[in-house]
Amino acid sequence: MLGKKGMIFTRLRDTISFFIGLVLAAFGIIPLLNSFKVIAWNLPIFMLNLPVSILVWVIALAGAYVFIDGIIEPQMHILHWALIVSGLVLLIVGLIPILYSFKVIGFTVPFLGGNLVVYQVLIVVEGLLLGIAGPTMH
Repeated sequence: MLGKKGMIFTRLRDTISFFIGLVLAAFGIIPLLNSFKVIAWNLPIFMLNLPVSILVWVIALAGAYVFIDGIIEPQMHILHWALIVSGLVLLIVGLIPILYSFKVIGFTVPFLGGNLVVYQVLIVVEGLLLGIAGPTMH
């Protein structure tokens, strides 16, 4: 795909990351905007009633995807280290409650709890990281 400055989405992985990022960002930001009364519409009810245990898996898997995307990026890419570090942090934040639920570790992340806003913000962050990394120049 060509932009004004040349090639964007130079690889299929960039395009896939961009669209996964858009979906994740929409999945997190639409309920947030609705809860703040910025928009009157929302996601379908079956998506809003997902249990927290599924949202934790979404955060962990998307964090792993951001981490892998950062590793694959060339080292001179502006977002290389940002994707690696943030992906690793998000992966760990997602994995800790999962491991706690399976009784593998004895602690969990206290700020997560059952607060859906925190999960939605984390999903938006993951979506934005993938969405920004997709069309940047390599």
